[in-house]
Amino acid sequence: MDPETGEAINRLSVNVDQLGAKLDRFAADLRGEIRSLTGDLRGETQTLTGDLRGEMQALAGELRGEIQTQAGDLRGEIRTLAGDLRGEMQTLAGDLRGEIRSSAAETRMYVDERIQVSTGTLRQEMGEIESRTRRHFDVVAESLGSDIRAIAEGMVASREQTDRLLVEQAARTDRVEKRVLRLEVRTSSLKADRKPRRPRRR
Repeated sequence: MDPETGEAINRLSVNVDQLGAKLDRFAADLRGEIRSLTGDLRGETQTLTGDLRGEMQALAGELRGEIQTQAGDLRGEIRTLAGDLRGEMQTLAGDLRGEIRSSAAETRMYVDERIQVSTGTLRQEMGEIESRTRRHFDVVAESLGSDIRAIAEGMVASREQTDRLLVEQAARTDRVEKRVLRLEVRTSSLKADRKPRRPRRR
């Protein structure tokens, strides 16, 4: 090997050694920077995690407060609505009781009036029948000269008329009693079927 080649090889070896040293220093610097960056990232991550936890806890507290406030408002509205509904139901119940009493009183008055009218009519008819019967017997008593058969026929006719009127009177009395019973049943049905009014929507 000539001296120039040996010298060139030596210079190349020196350059390789210098390059290896530089690469080692560069690798060490990179490792240091990577460690520093990793530490910084860990610190920032921990800080960000702490901030997020704080924000989440603060948000949870605010949400709890808002939920409690809304729940209190809803409870108050429900109590107010329940009180209003109770008042309306009591008012409706009072109105219904008054209407039922008024209807029952009107029905009683109507029945009493009908009974009084029917009773007066029956008394008048009975008085007329009695008057006619008396006049008939007076005529019969005055006409004693007529034959006994005519008197008997007149008495039979009078009795038949009286019986017919009594039967009619009994039928009328039965009809009045049936009307009274129907009115009582109708009054009971009205009381039972009357429905409460629907509460007005607020």
